[in-house]
Amino acid sequence: MPLSLKLEDLPASIDRLPAFPRIISELLTDLDDDNSSMLTLAQHVERDPVVAGRILSAANRILYYEGWPEVRDIYTAVSLIGFKRIREIVLTTGTASFAGHCRARFSWEHSLAVGIGAQELAPLVNVNPHVALVAGLLHDLGHLWMSCIHPLEFQRTRLLVEVHGKDVCAAERELFGFDHCVIGAVIAHHWRLPADVVAAIGHHHLPSDNAATQKLVAITHVAELIANALDLPCRDINRVTRLSPVAHKTLGVDWSQDCSALFGAIEARHQYASVIFS
Repeated sequence: MPLSLKLEDLPASIDRLPAFPRIISELLTDLDDDNSSMLTLAQHVERDPVVAGRILSAANRILYYEGWPEVRDIYTAVSLIGFKRIREIVLTTGTASFAGHCRARFSWEHSLAVGIGAQELAPLVNVNPHVALVAGLLHDLGHLWMSCIHPLEFQRTRLLVEVHGKDVCAAERELFGFDHCVIGAVIAHHWRLPADVVAAIGHHHLPSDNAATQKLVAITHVAELIANALDLPCRDINRVTRLSPVAHKTLGVDWSQDCSALFGAIEARHQYASVIFS
């Protein structure tokens, strides 16, 4: 029997999700702040013990491969690795520690692939790559809510999709009344994430022509198709659905040209990140 969900009732259940790392919201605010500094970034990290531990671990792995000695404080790690790279690690580890509470590994790896793909596509349309990374990492936020709050119904939608071949959003609407895109956008709005990130989460699956003109929506939509086309991660349900022609036009990618460098970068980074953030 379908659930009788009302969107206005969703905020009450959002508090039952794992706590969303405050560091992500703070860092998104700082991304466009020219006065943001290494010290500011280090202070953000130090206020989140889980992220701080993960960032030191990830940083020392990177430093090991580059021949640097082990570091034990956040500011030194930030200073040695560099602002751009450490900021990317913070965003990814923060989101991983949040999403890992309720999601299977392959679901997280899919979100990781979409985040990396979105980040690689971002320079094509002058979008901040770190914002694109977050949009991609959180694009299936609605699935996280479904799996945490209504696990039985979520598994039933998986059965309809994986065994009976039903469209994922159609299956979700049948059992939940809304698909994961709508639910994810409500949650992202409740958390006061940037409006373009909310739009990307809400429209990533099959964006309307109007939504697909928004750069971050187009990036996230196309990034998910690329992740599925590259089979990242490998799973039976990966399939390339309809590419929005408006999103395609918004990005201006000529798929008839050699895209091996783009695809190779996404595959290589996904393989590396799957180990670092496991």
